[in-house]
Amino acid sequence: MPKVSRRGQAEVLGQEQLAQLWAELDYPHTLITQLAYYTGSRISEVCSLRAEDIRAGQIVIHQSKTDRTKTVVMVPPLERAIGQVALPKAGYLFPAAPWTNATVKQYRIQRQGGSYRFERVGERPPRPHISPRAVDKALRRTCDLLGFEGVSTHTFRRSLATHLYDAGVPLRQIMAITGHASLASLTSYLNLEQRAAGDALLLFFGG
Repeated sequence: MPKVSRRGQAEVLGQEQLAQLWAELDYPHTLITQLAYYTGSRISEVCSLRAEDIRAGQIVIHQSKTDRTKTVVMVPPLERAIGQVALPKAGYLFPAAPWTNATVKQYRIQRQGGSYRFERVGERPPRPHISPRAVDKALRRTCDLLGFEGVSTHTFRRSLATHLYDAGVPLRQIMAITGHASLASLTSYLNLEQRAAGDALLLFFGG
């Protein structure tokens, strides 16, 4: 599923839309997207969570883009969602399905004269946890069913950031939750300049 909607970023869903989506998604995709929303994290970061990352009412997220970690408090809705399922006590919370547990052979195309041949260059070990692509496929099917457009796996992190901003939470606090590296990147993520421009037009013309 594309990262962006026709406006250039993943669609933001309201609370009612999120509830609809979670009611239709199957496990573990429901919990994975709930974790992404309630911790303001990327789907890839949630997919690689381990049981050891949840402790004392907090979740430690290993940020894939910045190679840093952030610690997020576990809010009551997330505690309830986690309490409804039997998660592994050790290792990855969302291990890969047995039928995907295979070594992937890697090749490159070599040209010889007027023909081509495949040259084996190595192997990639099997993925130990569920892949973001698997979550993406499940999300795509569910959004098609519900008629949601512009939604992607990036929607959940962006939705939380937007909801917090609309509720008056300071940008620096939102940045600490989402793990953005700078206020500039968070401002762009929230599309604040375009929103401010729209508000200015409405104010000027009495909308």
